[in-house]
Amino acid sequence: MADSINSNANQNANPNSNISDPSQPNSPYFIGSNDSSGVLLVTQMLDSSNYHSWARSMKRALRIKNKLGFVDGSICEPSEADSPLMDHWLRCNDIVITWLQNTMSVDIKSSTLYAETAHQLWKELEQRLAQQNAPRIYEVKQGIATIMQNQDTVSMYYSKLKTLLDELMNYESIPNCTCGGLKTIVDNHERDWVMKFLMGLNDTYKALKAQILLIKPFPSLNEVYSIIQ
Repeated sequence: MADSINSNANQNANPNSNISDPSQPNSPYFIGSNDSSGVLLVTQMLDSSNYHSWARSMKRALRIKNKLGFVDGSICEPSEADSPLMDHWLRCNDIVITWLQNTMSVDIKSSTLYAETAHQLWKELEQRLAQQNAPRIYEVKQGIATIMQNQDTVSMYYSKLKTLLDELMNYESIPNCTCGGLKTIVDNHERDWVMKFLMGLNDTYKALKAQILLIKPFPSLNEVYSIIQ
């Protein structure tokens, strides 16, 4: 009885203790009743022009399914052919490949039929398609440079600008840094976004814009939007 209590206590203290047990829902090898090969994880179909937005949505969906490790390479094929996890790994790998292919346009899917692993397939798509977004990046930057409030409400104008800025950051993301070396770059980005937001506002906000520019420390875009509202 005491052994049983101690065992349960250990499992509660370490919820990841059975992470390699395919029968446990918290294991990446677990396949539930809703994880069939016919599942459509995202509604957006991958083509030659939307890789970044597709990849972002797909990563999110795979993380929810606890299968992101199969595409980012963190869950590798067992090194031993007779490993008890080998069959489970192969099954999950094939399911993830199928999930990816389910959301590809016909021409892209036909060129991925011989991918052996989900990680290999993911890297191949990134190498082929991630660099083909220059025309879209140009359109986004042009949209940011020319967008004005005009007849829109402040809320509508802000939403349009924020959507463009978020898309641009999806293409030109700043790498994570814990040393603080990129703080100046991040702060400059935020300041530039605020400046652009203020420049696009109608002249009725001229006095308020002048006041905002004098605020120290310089406010974020969200804070400025709240002030304008």
